Amino acid sequence: MKLFFVGMVLAMLGLGDVFAQGVPAAGGAVTPEQREKLQQLFNPENSVEAMGKALEEAAKAGLGEQVMLEAQLVWGLRRGDVGMLTTLLPELEALARRFDPKLSAGIPTVEELLGLVSYVKAMVAREQGDEAAFKKHITEAFWQNPTSAQMFAQAVESMRREKKMDSMKLDLEVVLTSSQGEATTLKDQLGGGKALLLDFWASWCGPCMALMPELRKKGELLGKQGVVVVAMNTDSENAEAVADKVRREKDMTIPWMVEPEDRPYSTVLEIKSIPAMVLVTPDGKVQFFGHPQSPDLWKALKKIDPGIEAPGS
Repeated sequence: MKLFFVGMVLAMLGLGDVFAQGVPAAGGAVTPEQREKLQQLFNPENSVEAMGKALEEAAKAGLGEQVMLEAQLVWGLRRGDVGMLTTLLPELEALARRFDPKLSAGIPTVEELLGLVSYVKAMVAREQGDEAAFKKHITEAFWQNPTSAQMFAQAVESMRREKKMDSMKLDLEVVLTSSQGEATTLKDQLGGGKALLLDFWASWCGPCMALMPELRKKGELLGKQGVVVVAMNTDSENAEAVADKVRREKDMTIPWMVEPEDRPYSTVLEIKSIPAMVLVTPDGKVQFFGHPQSPDLWKALKKIDPGIEAPGS
């Protein structure tokens, strides 16, 4: 089972002010050294090795157990690491019984912590294919932490979408045009490749534009491993001109397509928001459908080629 995108976790927890709120277990002001260790703990780019080192150094600097557990929770959610979060659950439940908001690095109330614990339980249930348990725990998460309702709703929508993916198939022979007006198809673009990774975007979509550097990196990395990354513009007016302007400004070299006005792919996939990425096999079967930054994308890519590794893993 695939997990769901949780990239909004840091913003949802209010960890932009982590340095102002995090305090050592004994209370009092945060020292410059502790402030530095907090930054390392909550670095979104931490690899497994870097996170382990950050936890060791945080403990030496006198940061409290509560802060370190919060950091591990956020890190696990960001990576979609169900195994790690499952192991962490007993400690999180124990933390909820002694939670002190004054010692928090960004979770303001015990109710919000309990909501995240229920969310983790829902993730575990989903990984195990237990739909009844998923419904139970995700409902608890909504009740305990309504401020994070958007994230929980995305989990529900993603699960429903995945159930449809089993029978979903794309026609790779639909005629498209490139941003330069050349007729082509996804089958043509795939050639002898192992899979297609489609990125649906539009010029008016701020998050889409912000992720263009990441899209370029994916194209460079995955292209070497037989996965063809294709940008699919969905602008409704002057799409070819708009798309080509972005292609030139961003210096993009991956295939730069414009989806036809009748939206053959967006309709089949039921795309309701962008950015969205879709991983498709040569026979048109959908292997992943979600946010470009979802950790599930790299899990799906690894099934295409075990040699593919996510950056920083």
